[in-house]
Amino acid sequence: MLTKNELTSLIEKRYFNRMDQGHLDETLACIAPYCVWNIYPAGIRLEGRDGAIRDAFVSAIARYPTMWHGKFEWIVDEAAQKVAATFDVRLVDTDGLESNFSNVKLFQIEDGLFTRLDLYFSTADSVVSSPS
Repeated sequence: MLTKNELTSLIEKRYFNRMDQGHLDETLACIAPYCVWNIYPAGIRLEGRDGAIRDAFVSAIARYPTMWHGKFEWIVDEAAQKVAATFDVRLVDTDGLESNFSNVKLFQIEDGLFTRLDLYFSTADSVVSSPS
């Protein structure tokens, strides 16, 4: 079981920081193979780290070569291994267009891996596309 500090470090340092650096495999290493990721309000459901979730990350990294996630605020239930994070996002796409969001992401962690993710965007336009 991870402590509060280990949970927030996993999310901020191993997941978001690696994502921001474009390290796909290191980002995905935080996610369980059977993870389910729901994205609201877009109504997108991605299942499986090595399928739909990987594809979504590949697409997002290609579309947004510059990513930044920061200004984290945490609610941590250490006993249940659940974390709610509010944070700001800055994305710059391949055309140089910058987008800014304030998001909430809920994490369920088992054995040090994310088994369920629920992401709430501050806009109806999701950065992640539905699987084809």
